[in-house]
Amino acid sequence: MSQKLVILGIPWEIDTEGLREYMSKFGELEDCIVMKERSSGRSRGFGYATFVSAEDAKAVLSGEHVLGKRMLEIKVATPKEEMRAPTKKATRIFVARIPPSVTETTFRSHFEKYGEIIDLYMPKDHSSKAHRGIGFITYASADSVDSLMAETHELGGSTVVVDRATPKANDF
Repeated sequence: MSQKLVILGIPWEIDTEGLREYMSKFGELEDCIVMKERSSGRSRGFGYATFVSAEDAKAVLSGEHVLGKRMLEIKVATPKEEMRAPTKKATRIFVARIPPSVTETTFRSHFEKYGEIIDLYMPKDHSSKAHRGIGFITYASADSVDSLMAETHELGGSTVVVDRATPKANDF
C-alpha cells in the first residue's frame, strides 16, 4: 500500500495550505500539494498528499471526504513508471473542469465525434444532484482516445482537462 494519494474534486478556492490543513487531520504528512496551471497559477482541482504512514493513507481511503461543500474523490496515486508504460492501450478517458452548464447530452455529443462510446459517466453531487465537474468515457477503440488526446477540448466556453483514465487493478 502506497502512502501517496491523489485527491480529485478539490474546490478551486482551496490552495496547497488548505489541502494540507484538511489532510493533516488524518495523520502526519510527508508532502501535500494542489496542482496548478503553469500559465495562470490557478488550481487544476486536484492534488496529492503523501502520508508518513501507509496505515494513515489507508484510513483516509475508507472514509468520505467533503471539503468546501464538495465531495472529494481520493485514490492511491499511481507511480509515474506505471503511468508511462500502459500494458494495454487506454480506451477510457477522464475529463475534469466541466462547467456546471454542460449537460450529459452536450458532453456526449462533443466526445462522440472521436468514435463509438461504450460507456459515459458524470458523477453527481449527492446533495445538489448536479454533476461534479468530472466525467469518464469509455470508447470501443483506443484509436479514438489517441486522436482526441492530440487536441484541446472546450465545453460550455471553458477548456476542460482530458487525460487517459488508468484502469483499476481488478480490470486487468
